[in-house]
Amino acid sequence: MSAIRKNTWFMACLYILVFFLLAEWLTPVMTLTSTGHKTLFLVFIVLGLLMALFKVPWMISGPVKLLYIVWFIVHVYTDAFFFSKDAIAFVWSDMQINSQALFSQNWAQTTDIFRTVLFFALLWMAVYLIHYWVSFRLSIFLFYFFTVLFIAVLDTFSPYTGNTAIIRIMVIGLLLAGLLHLARWTERHHIELSGDKIAASVIPLFLAIAGTTAVALYLPKAGPVWPDPVPFITSFSSQAGSGTDGNSVGRIGYGVDDSQLGGSFIGDSSPVFTAEVDDGQYWKVESKDIYTSKGWELTQNVGDVAVYENGDFIKTDFVPGEAGEEDTAVITMDQNFPFVLYPYGTESIQMADSPNYQYDAADQRIETFQQGNVFEPQSYEISYSEPSFSLTALRATAPENLAELPASLDRFLQLPDELPQRVRDLAIEITSSATTVYDKTRAVERYFSNGSFEYSQLDIPVPEEGQDYVDQFLFETQRGYCDNFSTSMVVLLRSLDIPARWVKGFNEGELLETEGTRDIYQITNNNAHSWVEAYMPGVGWMLFEPTIGFTGSSEVEFDVEVDATDPVEREQPERPNPIEEEDDSAAATTEEDNGPNLWDRAADMWNENKAKILWSAAGLLVLAGVLYKIRQKWLPKVLIPYYRSRGENASTFEKAYLRLLKQLELYGIKRREGQTLKSYASYIDSFFGTSDMTRLTRAYEQAVYGGNPESVDWSELQESWENLINRTSG
Repeated sequence: MSAIRKNTWFMACLYILVFFLLAEWLTPVMTLTSTGHKTLFLVFIVLGLLMALFKVPWMISGPVKLLYIVWFIVHVYTDAFFFSKDAIAFVWSDMQINSQALFSQNWAQTTDIFRTVLFFALLWMAVYLIHYWVSFRLSIFLFYFFTVLFIAVLDTFSPYTGNTAIIRIMVIGLLLAGLLHLARWTERHHIELSGDKIAASVIPLFLAIAGTTAVALYLPKAGPVWPDPVPFITSFSSQAGSGTDGNSVGRIGYGVDDSQLGGSFIGDSSPVFTAEVDDGQYWKVESKDIYTSKGWELTQNVGDVAVYENGDFIKTDFVPGEAGEEDTAVITMDQNFPFVLYPYGTESIQMADSPNYQYDAADQRIETFQQGNVFEPQSYEISYSEPSFSLTALRATAPENLAELPASLDRFLQLPDELPQRVRDLAIEITSSATTVYDKTRAVERYFSNGSFEYSQLDIPVPEEGQDYVDQFLFETQRGYCDNFSTSMVVLLRSLDIPARWVKGFNEGELLETEGTRDIYQITNNNAHSWVEAYMPGVGWMLFEPTIGFTGSSEVEFDVEVDATDPVEREQPERPNPIEEEDDSAAATTEEDNGPNLWDRAADMWNENKAKILWSAAGLLVLAGVLYKIRQKWLPKVLIPYYRSRGENASTFEKAYLRLLKQLELYGIKRREGQTLKSYASYIDSFFGTSDMTRLTRAYEQAVYGGNPESVDWSELQESWENLINRTSG
């Protein structure tokens, strides 16, 4: 074994890096499987690596690891004291249960404790294999390759985000590769390095990788070359459009079960339907009214059920707009649903197959049947007129009127008894300055745009047992997607005794093209959405959109005069484009106002990234100082190719010889004052055990002092020069 492998500090550096590499394996596994006690598993890995580093005999290391596993089981699965009678009885009983299950091949009967032991066995094996690769093979490439592959696959095909993990793995891998290469090189050449020389070799490696990593992090990044393959693959699944179903991972799309909200989603761009309309619309499917603290359910056997045919006027909770403003929407389905996706203000539906339309007032769902059987329409035309609401009527929605609402709306005020009081307190705080029901509702809707909340479909937790879904979002994570925002708004409104319900469907989708006055939108699984409907006394149900980045609120008719001193915010109608006035001065400054100039952009970048730039500059200065300090080691690698490219002439030889003298001085063999070149050359040759310096000096004196530069053959002298230059790097 070479001396470098006997150096405890060097091997400790290797094992520290190996620990971080193993942690990169452990983190996504525990995240995706919702496994807890990560710290205790990491302690087991540290324990194994320490005993491997100090070469603890297996007769000691094995029992210590087994003892730790038993302690873990007792600590996690029981409240008993370790080594107590109850703890021993519990472990023994569980061993009997799992033994019977294994012998009978009844795998479903194995317990969580058995699976925990298997996981520890996997970690034990991984630590041993890495110890073998690092200590005996001095190679970690295979494990490193599979680590990169593992994280890349999870980042692509699961909700786990490996952006920073990939960077950490690359840095760890480069450091390990460099250190192991140094160990193999010293072993191959039978070189024994002292601790100082090992440090002198390792520190530049660390600094170089740190510097290049910092530069790479702050450089602009190109976008992905290939599109995300997950939506294409998952589009072939029979479960397309399903939700999370209570799990921590799901695929975005319309789903039926909303009893367990939360968890991350994988995007899915599979088409659901295409809509030809005059303007983008929200496409409603259904609503739900019972909030369970985990998700939504529907009250059964309430409301009326009405059956309609082609062309019949369908009475929904939203009254169409004024006569003469009727629009039509042509829907072409790509996925099959036994119901109609309809816009607000729907009046009637037309289909070539002439089915029956069943509208259920309980959930506002329009289901389709044909001859008593469920029917899945392929295309249909909907006549609708977008509802509009008078601002005058909305400003008259006094909170006192909420007590006079009919009992049929009581189900839209339901809240679980265990709802935390701080949710109700927050609702009162948000709306403290609002005087009308409409203003209170708008205040809640706007609350989510205050900068504290973030829209994301990744790394979204599922509420734990006893934890409220809304409370977790409002006060802990403040990160989520439409379900988080819409559910929270409904609960906040109900806390104020304002009837509200949770609505599901699809948003406008992506505009594909425009044909005349008609727009064609494609709606995909990614456009599955949820929003809020709230009841305004004296006005009726209105649509509200609390989710950040979406703009689907109801249209309000601006039919009151505005007092400029009125502090209450009023809805502004859509305004026509202003008439452009000809202004010579404006035309003259158009080119100047196209955007900030280069200096302004540089100043903005400096203000936004001042700390990063200063730290990067400091790091680069430190790196430059270290490189300058050790230039004697790396400079020969630069000088040799440089002088090879300068040509074979006397001028090149003279410059190379003078450069060699400087390099020898950097190495520590300084020419004494008054010492002749011949005497100095003899000393150099006696030091290195060569005759190269005498040969080079003789040629240099003949060319410079003898006045015969043509006699110098640089091609013959080059080998001697490179031999000496290389020796100065040792």
